[in-house]
Amino acid sequence: MITKENMLNAEMTPPLPIAPPLRRALKAGEDLPATQAHEVLLHCALDAACVPESLREVRVTTRIAELDYQTVAIVIDWLRAANPRDS
Repeated sequence: MITKENMLNAEMTPPLPIAPPLRRALKAGEDLPATQAHEVLLHCALDAACVPESLREVRVTTRIAELDYQTVAIVIDWLRAANPRDS
């Protein structure tokens, strides 16, 4: 459950929008585990940075996703900076 105290925690993974087809798989009142949320964020960042699937190392993405949100956010910022669409 998200509380005001949790919202003030800088290391908390922000809530993710969930696509309607996936909402049925989630139970009401349950959050996506942080590691899974981080993995989704990382895959989105890799897509935005135009990193092809063939160059992605699933084990590396999974290991990074296990880290705290602040570290994951730094990696995402790095990928964002490398985004050729922003050049």
